[in-house]
Amino acid sequence: MHSIASVKSASGAAKYFTKDDFVSGEYYTDEKAGDVSMWGGEGATAAGLTGTVSQEAFAKALSGELPSGEKVEVRDGRRPGFDLTFSAPKSVSVMAYIAGDKRILGPDGAQTKAVQQTMAWVEKNIAAGRITKDGKTETVKTGNLVYALFQHDTSRALDPQAHIHAIVANMTQMPDGKWQALDAQKLWASNTVIGSIYHSFLRNELEKLGYQTRMDGKHGTFEIVGVPKAVLEVFSQRREQIMEKAAELGIVSPKGRDGVTVNTRDPKLNVEDRDGLVLDWMAKAAEQGFDGKKLLEGALENAAKAEQRENAGP
Repeated sequence: MHSIASVKSASGAAKYFTKDDFVSGEYYTDEKAGDVSMWGGEGATAAGLTGTVSQEAFAKALSGELPSGEKVEVRDGRRPGFDLTFSAPKSVSVMAYIAGDKRILGPDGAQTKAVQQTMAWVEKNIAAGRITKDGKTETVKTGNLVYALFQHDTSRALDPQAHIHAIVANMTQMPDGKWQALDAQKLWASNTVIGSIYHSFLRNELEKLGYQTRMDGKHGTFEIVGVPKAVLEVFSQRREQIMEKAAELGIVSPKGRDGVTVNTRDPKLNVEDRDGLVLDWMAKAAEQGFDGKKLLEGALENAAKAEQRENAGP
């Protein structure tokens, strides 16, 4: 699944994405960010933004300020940036967190690789700025973006949900070297296409890891073969319960649904206890007779055989 949203506040986004709170929405500190956050994009490289994302540098980028001190012209109503969220299929999260396949997550994992490949496509095909000459405004492709990746683990309903936020700063470097705001019209219009491309890249990466996949729904969505439907449903019920309760109370706003989420959580769950949440997920899967270990063993074996064939040559 893929979605796009506007970043409304530079300072708010910086606090939201660079703090360490596993589930409440303020996620990762600088101490842990080496595994879960990184700069990306040709624009970021040109601006000197590399490695782990610090709160200060992130806030400045969203405010239109580069490490050099150069500032993008800020006009009234300018969006600080855009949040492209890439959520892996439920079966992928199950294999990552419940079966413990460490090849899926992390800076070198299948999920990160798929998002990086997708963002490279976005950068090449969509990144653009506008120039006005002789009273005429035209869109010019730039081929560069400044974005930060943040890897998160759960849905707001506390179900396992591997997803990465690609926070794109509202800036791009024009052919003449000047930095200015993005022309984001095509970015918004390409939401479905971007989602399909992401699913294609992720599916390819998972098949390299030895998994078989099956198509499941529109726009290239898929699931891993071998993860029972009952297990997928177990980790979808919580969201359904929240939506039903919100409808019962007449709540329609996302903020209102967040309140329902918090107020209806299982009191036995400590939302700050990551290990406890994972154990709870494992227990729920075990109730369905699934721990993912055999499926993981098979995938590892398939990947090893594929590597042997590749090394053997023609």
